[in-house]
Amino acid sequence: MKTLRAIVLFAAVTTVAVAAPQDKPLIASFPEVNDLPVRPEMPDVMTMADGTKVTTVEQWRQRREEMKEILEHYELGHAPPPPGNVSGEDIQSHPVLGGAAQFRLVHLKFGPGEKLGFDIAIFTPNGDGPFPTIINPSFFMTPGVNFTNNSAAPVENSVNVVITNGRPRFNFTAPVDPERAARGFTNQLNRGYAIVTYRYTQCGEDNPHFRTNSFYPAYPGYDWGVLLGWAWGLSRVVDYLETQPSADKSKLIALGHSRLGKLTMVATAFDERISLGAPAGSSGAGTGAYRFCGPGRGGKEGIEDMTRKFGYYFVPRLAEFTSQMQKLPFDAHWFIALTAPRPWISIEGTDDQNCVPNAVKQSVLAAQPVYQFLGVSTNRVGVNYEVHRHMLTAGDWNVALDFADQQLRGIDHHRSFDQFPPEQTTTNSIAPR
Repeated sequence: MKTLRAIVLFAAVTTVAVAAPQDKPLIASFPEVNDLPVRPEMPDVMTMADGTKVTTVEQWRQRREEMKEILEHYELGHAPPPPGNVSGEDIQSHPVLGGAAQFRLVHLKFGPGEKLGFDIAIFTPNGDGPFPTIINPSFFMTPGVNFTNNSAAPVENSVNVVITNGRPRFNFTAPVDPERAARGFTNQLNRGYAIVTYRYTQCGEDNPHFRTNSFYPAYPGYDWGVLLGWAWGLSRVVDYLETQPSADKSKLIALGHSRLGKLTMVATAFDERISLGAPAGSSGAGTGAYRFCGPGRGGKEGIEDMTRKFGYYFVPRLAEFTSQMQKLPFDAHWFIALTAPRPWISIEGTDDQNCVPNAVKQSVLAAQPVYQFLGVSTNRVGVNYEVHRHMLTAGDWNVALDFADQQLRGIDHHRSFDQFPPEQTTTNSIAPR
């Protein structure tokens, strides 16, 4: 049996750096899960796979590549290289909010023959750009898609809420009025931010059959789970924004909630063009360390729950850790560490039924040494708790904007982003999502 060091070094030399989009990737050999060493502690981000301590920036760059390869093999799978040909076609363009902002519906095209793509909605404030730009994947339809404004939208569709048994339920498949969507982003636009939003399932259906649709059939042979596919899709938005004079390329922010928090976490770690990552309520397989979630380890969403209910997010071998968690060669803090030295914040709810505060805390603490090593303040790693359950609130958005103002724009709101709620006894109950 090869040592983990030898195998990881083998991966570094044999994994192709660039391949034609239709080619299969060369997947390196790693130890089987059963053959991994027991590692109860959080795997150190500053120690190479061969046990060497990282002492130089060049070593850290090598360590980053090791970490990404391990994450790809044991959790995420492998994505194709960037297509290199992303372009956009304007479908709609008109003022919103009484002329205070501009809306564009753009169809992105890319991939073999430019036959792949999806729709994004762009809202920009009036005034001189470029603007710091938030990429916000959404559960709702992309604003403007299948929506006609020749007449007023019915009330029930204009708010995208239906009432079932006396309880409000979101209607995620209803067309979204761009004007209504713009009103929801008024705070962001007033504070000088542009917003790009799109329905995430355009980048892969949220079910085990995702490989039959979207861009997956064009890339046979890649073993990516849909979580990495969603993140890959977000990077195609970044590709397009790099061509747009309205977007400040030094201030691109990825923000998503729940499973979309997971995707923004992965995208930010793997795409260094994203200036700031802001996963919100990302729950299991999000910012909370696996070692501190699940039955007997803190409760709520553990690796057992995620691989049982959402196994298609990952490669199948992740499920092999459910009975041998202490062999996990990585943990969630690696995604934060891969983001360094860029700013990153976890946005949470004190009463979130899916998230374990201590798991988030352990991830934050274990990633901070990389920021210190790279000579930047650990204040670049933020966390904030608002009083609510599993949701993304206006207060959460304010926190994200304040943090982005502080980290990217030099605007000091005289607040800290390092407070955790008091320790709480958790359960393994998980609310349906």
